[in-house]
Amino acid sequence: MEVNVSPTYLISIIATSTVLASVLGAILGIFGQVWLEKIKLKAKKEERREDKIIKSEEDITVTIESILDSINDIIEALNGLYYDKILYLANRYIEEGSITLKELEDLDDLHRRYKQRLNGDGFLDAEMEKAHSLPRVNYKPSSKERTELLLREIMGGKTRATDEVRV
Repeated sequence: MEVNVSPTYLISIIATSTVLASVLGAILGIFGQVWLEKIKLKAKKEERREDKIIKSEEDITVTIESILDSINDIIEALNGLYYDKILYLANRYIEEGSITLKELEDLDDLHRRYKQRLNGDGFLDAEMEKAHSLPRVNYKPSSKERTELLLREIMGGKTRATDEVRV
């Protein structure tokens, strides 16, 4: 069977096919562009989110460094306070010439914390050795009692200015 198709009809079919192919290509091109833009937008959002995460991590790092600096400042201050307190107490006990067991234990505890927890130096070791070499006593008079004893000694045995000297 022979089909008789006119050349004009064939040209119109080819032209229509070409137009359809062009339209379909244009539609696919548009969808491709939209899809590509969508991928780019998603990538930009992801990049911004990563930038925010990096910025947050940088902020956290700065905050942690600031906290660590503050902690180091506090440790330095405590170190100085412990040093001063230990030196003061050791010299006071040395000046008094004796030390109670409780005073020595407290002084040892301060010195241990100073060296172990605050990384204190060894400058107080000599003072601690002197404190350890002091005679141990069970009792020390209070500062008020010491003052009264000193006044009695100065006043020649009188307890008050109106008292007579005891012989």
